[in-house]
Amino acid sequence: MDIWLIYVIKTILLPNSSLLLLGFIGLFRLLKKLTHGLTLLLSSLLGLYLLSTPLVSSDLVNLIESPTHDIFTSSIQNQAIVVIGSGLRGNASEFGSDFTLNSRTLERVRYAAKLGRETGLPILVSGGQVFKNNAPSEAAVMAQVLEQEFNIPAKWQENQSRNTAENAIFSRKILQLLKIDKILLVTHAFHMKRAEIEFEKVGFDVQAAPTAHLSSANEDELTIFDFLPSAQAMLNSTFALHEYMGLLWYKLRY
Repeated sequence: MDIWLIYVIKTILLPNSSLLLLGFIGLFRLLKKLTHGLTLLLSSLLGLYLLSTPLVSSDLVNLIESPTHDIFTSSIQNQAIVVIGSGLRGNASEFGSDFTLNSRTLERVRYAAKLGRETGLPILVSGGQVFKNNAPSEAAVMAQVLEQEFNIPAKWQENQSRNTAENAIFSRKILQLLKIDKILLVTHAFHMKRAEIEFEKVGFDVQAAPTAHLSSANEDELTIFDFLPSAQAMLNSTFALHEYMGLLWYKLRY
């Protein structure tokens, strides 16, 4: 299946598109005086409300996120750090470029730089072009930011991958030739479960190094704000649902 079609289907299935589509179908059927049109319309509104509340989004995120690990207490003798890209941002004229890292990729690169400085391990940056356009590979921009802004060089660039499974496959091709099997894997905490599965599947011995946790370390008592919709809660719900979908899709495809 072509990569663009996968992304189109994914976008339609995730909120907000899926719930808005459900609402429009319900409204259409309601106008046609079909009895279950109201049910579809109410279901979409209820779904939008629930996924937009911190109460529901926190539960979804807590179920998928990997916990923080102390990498220095592990018995694994890691040989390299692998950091996975998560997209670029265009219109980056303030950086003298057409493209720079988006906020998610920057968070991962920042943590990889910290780990590289603390461990002295070489870094592999992984990420290609999802769609063929005039953008550079994610790996190229990640390497540039690592060196210019964090003063940490990336030893290897994997610039062919378009998704997490390919991140693992093509990173393995580079590091296997160097007999590097044990890696520190850097990605977002909500993405780590899927990433860890794919990298272990191709033969890596993975020590998870998750960053940018969305879940709260402290479970406070419920407040009125847990029931009030917010854009951030909807975004967190979308990240979590994306990972659930990804886990299911990868089981079927890879």
